[in-house]
Amino acid sequence: MAKQLNVTLCKSLNGRLPDHKACASGLGLRRMWQTVSVADTPENRGMINKIYYMVQVQEQ
Repeated sequence: MAKQLNVTLCKSLNGRLPDHKACASGLGLRRMWQTVSVADTPENRGMINKIYYMVQVQEQ
């Protein structure tokens, strides 16, 4: 089974760049303090790296 990452949105999406909002929605994040579990893939890592300043990541 692939490794999973817990991603939590810690800062608001208001006023962010459209690309950054798209990365958050691509990860399944809709509201602040929501935590989602995503697969540890290069695509998801890229989205997380783009919005690193808004999220907290924990490996499972």
